[in-house]
Amino acid sequence: METVQLKVHHRPFCFSVKGHVKLLRLAFGLITAVCCLADGVLIYRKLLFNPSGPYQKKPVHEKKEVL
Repeated sequence: METVQLKVHHRPFCFSVKGHVKLLRLAFGLITAVCCLADGVLIYRKLLFNPSGPYQKKPVHEKKEVL
């Protein structure tokens, strides 16, 4: 009696569906990380060089005196 052996067709990982999904997830993760870092740097520069709003420090001599 002969046994039938099926050949296992092996695809490289990068050509499989799981490979594409993992590569896309990695790409979007890297893009998200870069955008978050750029956003943080831009906010830091804006607050450092152009402070505004209620947290802006004023010199003591500019404060109004109440009589």
